[in-house]
Amino acid sequence: MKIWDRTTFLQHIASALGRGILIAIILPILPALLLGYSLTSTLALIGSGFVVEYGAAPVGLALGLSPLFVFYVLMCTETGIFLGLFDIFDTIGHTSPAVAGFLDRTREFTHRHSLAERYGIVGLVPCEIIVGVYANAPVSWVLGWHEYKSLLITMAAYVPCLVLTILASVGLLQVYFPGLVHP
Repeated sequence: MKIWDRTTFLQHIASALGRGILIAIILPILPALLLGYSLTSTLALIGSGFVVEYGAAPVGLALGLSPLFVFYVLMCTETGIFLGLFDIFDTIGHTSPAVAGFLDRTREFTHRHSLAERYGIVGLVPCEIIVGVYANAPVSWVLGWHEYKSLLITMAAYVPCLVLTILASVGLLQVYFPGLVHP
């Protein structure tokens, strides 16, 4: 693995942060402004999404955002977190010789075991459900799995949890606060 100098490191970190912010924050804000949703409610949902991921759905619904918009915002937030973290870790791997050596040993171990190489990436599903994206991005990076394939599997676990959370939240909010949630 090629080791980068300080300037290249800073360029890649800025690029990773920029991509993460664009996907996680800017992409949800633009439709909010165009569709007339409250900017503060949208930002509160994004912030909650950074902390509790799909558990932030009730926050957005309680703030008067539509279920589809909540779904969109939290999908963007999750994707932005994953891609930003993956890029940051990848940049660190190209900067530190110690980290590069660790990565080489870990990836060599993974490739030696056919079961881990073939089915290991499926482990991202329970990891996403139990721990979340903050574990999936580093695990994918350490084990050398392709960024977008890992993101796809992570989202395959995230989407059902998000949909169930939205459906449960809409149902509960309609029971306890009739008329609060509008489809």
